Amino acid sequence: MKKILATMVAGIGLLVFMSGCASQTDSIGTEEETAIFEDSVQNDSITTEEDMDMTEKIDETRGESTMLPTEPGYNFFVGYLRGAGRAEKGYDGNAFVQSEAARQIFSDLYYYAAYGLSGQDDPAVLSYWKSLGLEKKVYDMDDKDRMWSVFTPVGEQYDEDHQFPVVFCLHGHDNNIFLAETYGFARLGGSEGVITVIPWAKDEDIIVEEIPRILDVLRDEGYPMDESRIYAAGFSKGGMAAQTVALKYSDIFAAVAPGGCGPFGTDENASPISSGNLNWSFRPEEFENASAMPVLFFGGSCDSMPFDTVSVNEWIRLAGANAPEMPDEWFSDQAPTSDNEVEKFTGLKFDSQNQTEVRQYDGQNYYIGSYYNDAGICTFRAVSVEGAPHWPMPSEAKVVWEFFSQFSRDKDTHELVYTNNTED
Repeated sequence: MKKILATMVAGIGLLVFMSGCASQTDSIGTEEETAIFEDSVQNDSITTEEDMDMTEKIDETRGESTMLPTEPGYNFFVGYLRGAGRAEKGYDGNAFVQSEAARQIFSDLYYYAAYGLSGQDDPAVLSYWKSLGLEKKVYDMDDKDRMWSVFTPVGEQYDEDHQFPVVFCLHGHDNNIFLAETYGFARLGGSEGVITVIPWAKDEDIIVEEIPRILDVLRDEGYPMDESRIYAAGFSKGGMAAQTVALKYSDIFAAVAPGGCGPFGTDENASPISSGNLNWSFRPEEFENASAMPVLFFGGSCDSMPFDTVSVNEWIRLAGANAPEMPDEWFSDQAPTSDNEVEKFTGLKFDSQNQTEVRQYDGQNYYIGSYYNDAGICTFRAVSVEGAPHWPMPSEAKVVWEFFSQFSRDKDTHELVYTNNTED
């Protein structure tokens, strides 16, 4: 039990960052951290009867008989989610942890909580992913700073020559690859036929060198990947990383989706993109030299949404989309009082109703705003989930993939290709 508790402290308990502002702790579970964690549970500082009721419901939902969902690891994450949204934006943590979306989040955490970091290649875990139509493999398991996992679709519906699109799922600060498996992208790969790669750049700043390293391994081992359809999605500091690789590797990625973070703009004094330097801003020439890049930003309305900075204009331009220029006063004065709900929730300005829509997933409203290029193709999209805190929501991966699947990139010319084909 101590092993599991230590894992939960490292992977979940230290997620105390908001909108990209991260904890500086980077150990992976010490005896001291475990003792502090156990003491907090005993003192009832983060565990309530409601939390216990919720984890019992999770157990019933999964239809499995085990004590693990009612152990403090789950309760600790309930405690995290209670405080993971911004109070000044109206976040109600007590209501959220009782929601349909939260129950799916807890269910997805089951195998992480049950087997911990060292058990993620356990046959039971691999069997679970196989039941979802995926073969899971963990690489560099002995290197806690650079291990990574890959999920490959398997099934009789795929012939031996089938090539799959690839999504890199980039984790947040103080997360790890196994916690990032619960973001939704790995599970999506089984139903949509997508290879999902999750790199553990424990120091996320090294993601710039991890991308080509991992792609070389995938090529050498003969993974059936379609290199014209490679995408990156990330959350929190992983969202920062997604923005970084969009500019650094615009010849590789066909589209990107930063989540749980703001858009980072230009600064002439910014350091150039390099390994060991994950930037909060970029040099103007890095935007200018990048190929056109479709972009989808996603996040909760009690977290990184709505947008509140003119930097988003630069990403709209990078996407080649047409949109009204939005000055500072739009974000500070006009968007918050708009009669258009999508404008209010995303912070963006829209000229017509066909640029906006509201969908519902898992009992949550998804406010979606889109901008189109000269050919009438949506190349920039913003998704704001009403009431959601600083954690990926269960259906965000589905919405991201719907956007990604429209695009590929010519491997020779690096030109963007619009496919309008969601079937692989």
